[in-house]
Amino acid sequence: MRGMLSVRPVDGPLAPAWWRTVPAVVVGFSGTMFSLAMSPAGNAAPDDHLAMLLTLLGFGIALGGPVALIWRHRFPVAFAVTAAVVPLAVPVGNTLAFITLSALVGRRRGSGVWAVAGLTAVTSTVVVVRDALARPVGASILQTTLAPGDAPVEVGAPTIAIIAVLGWGLSVGLGLAVRGARETRHAREAVSTERAASSQLGDELARRAERERIAREVHDVLGHRLSLLSLHAAALEANAGGDARLRASASLVRESAAGAMGDLRSLLEVLRQPAGDQPDLPLTALPGVVQESFGSGQLLASSIFVADADQADPTLSRAVYRIVQEVLTNARKHAPGQRVELSVTGGPPTGIAIDVRNPLTSDAARATPGERRGLAGIAERAELLGGRVQYGLDDGSRMFRVRVELPWRARGQVA
Repeated sequence: MRGMLSVRPVDGPLAPAWWRTVPAVVVGFSGTMFSLAMSPAGNAAPDDHLAMLLTLLGFGIALGGPVALIWRHRFPVAFAVTAAVVPLAVPVGNTLAFITLSALVGRRRGSGVWAVAGLTAVTSTVVVVRDALARPVGASILQTTLAPGDAPVEVGAPTIAIIAVLGWGLSVGLGLAVRGARETRHAREAVSTERAASSQLGDELARRAERERIAREVHDVLGHRLSLLSLHAAALEANAGGDARLRASASLVRESAAGAMGDLRSLLEVLRQPAGDQPDLPLTALPGVVQESFGSGQLLASSIFVADADQADPTLSRAVYRIVQEVLTNARKHAPGQRVELSVTGGPPTGIAIDVRNPLTSDAARATPGERRGLAGIAERAELLGGRVQYGLDDGSRMFRVRVELPWRARGQVA
């Protein structure tokens, strides 16, 4: 059925459900054995060698044909053509032909399908006509059904046509019903998928619009204030005169304001980008984060060692980057001028551990709950990656300690 005749799969899964296959096998075996037993070969004398050969062939088909129906969805055309032609030579009836035709119509479409359906209509009609003309009466299913006794009965052309069309029509109709149900289910699944994708796109657009609005607000408010701070610091530095300490402090404020402006621009860039298109912050750049955060001269003892840092997933790298930045900022805010101890260690086997300790000052001890928003943000970042955060007093209530543990996630690994 190639060339001019097309045969193509219908939409949806082609494999039939098991509860459809079991009845098909049972009906196929029963119908084939019944047709064989009622055929002239099945009623022939034991010395009729040709009849015995046909009976043996029919018995083999009755056993193997129904079992082969398990794979009817893989080779529907070949099965349907074979099942349509074989009854012309071996008296096995039309049961397998109708079952395979129904499977073909339900799983394939195109002109080739209807060519096979036409072939089945012709061969099944020949089988019905041959059965109607069979002798003796016991060797004809139609005569046995229509005649109460052993006397031959004339089976008219209308009866033959009705019987032939009835079997063929039922098989085609069942196949069309199965095809329609499969295509409807596939269409519903496709619509559901499209709706989910559309909803996700709408949510992403809404989030992006909100990020744009936040970015504009932050730029307008903080950008203006930082620009004024940098301007006043530059003026103070220029008018410091011979006061070196005042000039140095003003210079530090100006540089810090310039650095804050750079951080603000980086933050706004992140806000304006889609969630999956944010710039990488590799773990190999972590020492630079430490240097930037403590460029004001605060004492810091740091130990940073991460195995296979370049293989870390960008999501993990970004989280470590931001957490280290936040804990060092908190330490600088609440323990100015004090020695801070930082440790970042780990790798693929153990994950990443971030440990920060700084002396507990009187200002930090009096901190209000609202000033711990940085720790809450750190905890949220860790929880999103399946990690955990511990913080509190250590070393006899003289030190404040923050420890963050994050599971390893390699680049490209699915969460």
